Amino acid sequence: MTTDLERITTRRYLQAMVFQGIWTAGLYLFPFVLAKSLGAPGWLITVTVIMETTGLMLALYWGQLMAAGGRRRWLVWGGLGGRAVLIATPLVQTAGQFSLLLAVVYFFSAVIYPAQNGILQANLSPERRGAVYGRGALVQFLTAAAASLAVGGFLERDPDLFRWVYPVLGVLGFGYPLMLSRVPRPAGDLAYDPDRVFVVPRLPLGPVRWRRLAGALATPFREAAATFRVDRAFFRFETNFTIYGVAIMMLSPVVPLYFANELHLGYREIANSRVLIASLGVAVLGPFAGVLMDRIHPARLCAWSFAWIALFPLTLAFLPRLLPASPAAAAYTAFAIYSIGMAGINVTWNVGSIAFAPPGQGGYYQGIHVAMVGLRGLAGPLIGFGMLRLFGYREVFVLSALCFAASAAGSVLLARRLGRSGAPGPVAAAVVEADGRRPASDARARPARPDATSVDKPVS
Repeated sequence: MTTDLERITTRRYLQAMVFQGIWTAGLYLFPFVLAKSLGAPGWLITVTVIMETTGLMLALYWGQLMAAGGRRRWLVWGGLGGRAVLIATPLVQTAGQFSLLLAVVYFFSAVIYPAQNGILQANLSPERRGAVYGRGALVQFLTAAAASLAVGGFLERDPDLFRWVYPVLGVLGFGYPLMLSRVPRPAGDLAYDPDRVFVVPRLPLGPVRWRRLAGALATPFREAAATFRVDRAFFRFETNFTIYGVAIMMLSPVVPLYFANELHLGYREIANSRVLIASLGVAVLGPFAGVLMDRIHPARLCAWSFAWIALFPLTLAFLPRLLPASPAAAAYTAFAIYSIGMAGINVTWNVGSIAFAPPGQGGYYQGIHVAMVGLRGLAGPLIGFGMLRLFGYREVFVLSALCFAASAAGSVLLARRLGRSGAPGPVAAAVVEADGRRPASDARARPARPDATSVDKPVS
């Protein structure tokens, strides 16, 4: 039975996803703006992509700060620093300046994911999270598809209009974290959230003690490693996602160069493929993927999605050779394939980690999950750009497809371990409580000692 809190949360979440969709339309085009509007060299595009993904490692630290409460407050400040800051785009004159502005965006972007998941875990029952997120994906990506028509049209008319398009997208994109921060809290929620979200979160002040600072910087990584040692199912889930992530991040600096320098596509064709077509599949299939994840577990959905998306780089590699007179058709076909696979990956990436998390630790587990994006995001673009310089575009695409296939195989093995109804998170919670530490219901709970019982099997 759906509660009043779930209905209110779902309604406001879906409304907020309209603004998230507008932001998505601009987010996907950042590297293309660098390549086409500002003429950035390949190495700078690669560095900027790395900044985006490695910035997500900060999710571990944001998650640590939110463990003490105030996740709604952090959500607002993350939106201000990670989205509304784009009102400064008219000041940008060079590719380097735009990359510096994006560095600020990426620094704060990692706040949103653990805060979002902490709120959704607290307000929605496990049986409804995937379905609600799937409906949110429908709203988000339909909006992104519609917004991409306008964004692509403006930039096709004048590539320099990005200086005025992005301030609008940044302000509207801020609507998502702002609205999510106003979602009501459930009774008994232990994560303290002050009512006044526009209060600067308190950070430790005083003289710097370097040993203590070094320990504080290392603590989230030590605790993440301890979580992996205790929750082996979650570790395998993240391993498979890391292999997938390396594959997709290999393509991040290569596809913008491929579209601009090899296929010679215009902004309208780029926006149609990268945003419009890529969003429609996620939008249409997102609700189905959310319901499917609730029924078969994220690991099994990952297996199907990773296997399908291996066709995406292979299409980029070979279809333009078969259709030399229609490079845009090849791009459209490739991103149609991409969008089908991303429907499942989008759901599992954003809320799949909750399936492994003990009660009250959804934000903490998602913080680890997002931080792992930073680690693989450091290697993936470097491998992709290095392969491009040494060999060529086709070799990058083939290697990426092989990595996708490997991640699919690993997900099949994990799904078999878990069984059809595997739910390792409660086991991890039981280990924590049995170890005599904080109960899992405490929002500040942490993983049990590394030598605690390993989690390999689901609770029946």
